[in-house]
Amino acid sequence: MNPNLLDLILFSEKRKAFLLLLKEGPKNTQEILDRLQVPRTALLPQIKKLKEQNLVIHEDGIYRLSLVGEIIIEKMQPLLDTLEVFEKNEEFWADRKLSPIPLHLMKRISELGDYRLIEPDLSHTFDLNPEFVKHTSNSNNILMFFSYFHPQFPSFFLNLARKGTEISLVQSESVYLRFLEDFRKEGEEYLKMENASLFILDKKEVEIPAVVVSSDKIMLLGLFNESGRFDRQYIISFEPGAIEWGKDLFEYFRDMSREIKLKGK
Repeated sequence: MNPNLLDLILFSEKRKAFLLLLKEGPKNTQEILDRLQVPRTALLPQIKKLKEQNLVIHEDGIYRLSLVGEIIIEKMQPLLDTLEVFEKNEEFWADRKLSPIPLHLMKRISELGDYRLIEPDLSHTFDLNPEFVKHTSNSNNILMFFSYFHPQFPSFFLNLARKGTEISLVQSESVYLRFLEDFRKEGEEYLKMENASLFILDKKEVEIPAVVVSSDKIMLLGLFNESGRFDRQYIISFEPGAIEWGKDLFEYFRDMSREIKLKGK
């Protein structure tokens, strides 16, 4: 087998798309052209290269993966999914601190799936991100981790709790101390509620600013850039895999934290 097989598959979007299409099952020529939306003259030379490497079989007008092709594409799918995550927003990922994400979750980064980025516009420079608020305000159950402070957080958390939302909140120690100093009344009311819990991560430096998971709706992730600043860009994904991934990241921080309770509660 040609040693450049990896290049053959990865370095052509047409070949890659064709192989992934055949992963669904055998297809005739017209089905392929319709699904891939490419001219016949552009696709046939690419198919010829794949046939020469015994990745694709063409019989009776039907294309299908060979056994070798099936094995390779099955093994390569996680790699392709991971590449798709990073290629979708290359500049964003190139400038983010990723080392704080535990290795076992970095290996599952492909689970973010069809995510997108949200960021505040100039009209909401000093507000919570409106899209963040919209997608979290109607949640029945929400997990939130924050290592940065926003002056609207106390009332936001408290209003969620008052509506009956089940909230599990983890804060870094520095954020918690800011709450104690400036928002003690809101904090005490929050802790009195049976549907609200608070955990403190005592670690001095926490290098992920935000993880928010609505258990059945959405996952949001904030990351510091390489300069250690949070520009309030969030990764947002509605895919079940991303929600599960975000839940596991939240639990990673919660398991290192201590729970705060009012005396007598």
